Amino acid sequence: MKNGFIKLLLGISLAVSLGWGLKLFTELNRARQTIAEFQNIETLNQRSEDFVRAYAKGKHQEFLTAAAAERFARQDNREKDYEDMHMSEDAGLSNVEVKQLFTKKVKDRDDQAESYATVRMQYEMGGSTSPADDYIQTFFIHSVWMKEDGIWKADDVIISLQGDTRDDELRRQAKEALENATKARGAE
Repeated sequence: MKNGFIKLLLGISLAVSLGWGLKLFTELNRARQTIAEFQNIETLNQRSEDFVRAYAKGKHQEFLTAAAAERFARQDNREKDYEDMHMSEDAGLSNVEVKQLFTKKVKDRDDQAESYATVRMQYEMGGSTSPADDYIQTFFIHSVWMKEDGIWKADDVIISLQGDTRDDELRRQAKEALENATKARGAE
């Protein structure tokens, strides 16, 4: 009787130990999958930042899917001479600053993601040493990413101009012209 009770107790403790070990094993695998997913998103986030910086300099082709590269080539109607003249030396581009960057996977798709970035580009204007004279643009860039041959590549890019320092200058000039016109009417 004592022997049977000990065997039963050992059997129960073995079953509990195996169940607990199986539970830990499945939780460990789930944790590994979660970590791998976060690492994948972090890799894509870094790739997205690199893409935005390269895009600002016109050197983004390596980040595009084959289909996107084909679409960009068809849409690019600029003449080669214009590109050589205006895109050399990054056309005065002195700073590309990624203000915000957010990347997320598309629900129910492991091979598709989206990134959203706000980018500030600063151009040094020839001859001026004052940063106040620099030309600054702010863009919002929405990129759709696809996995191509196991590498994240941009398949579609939508860019919106959010701000331009020349807008402020044009507003100032318009206000000044309106004030001058009002003064001229008052003097007549």
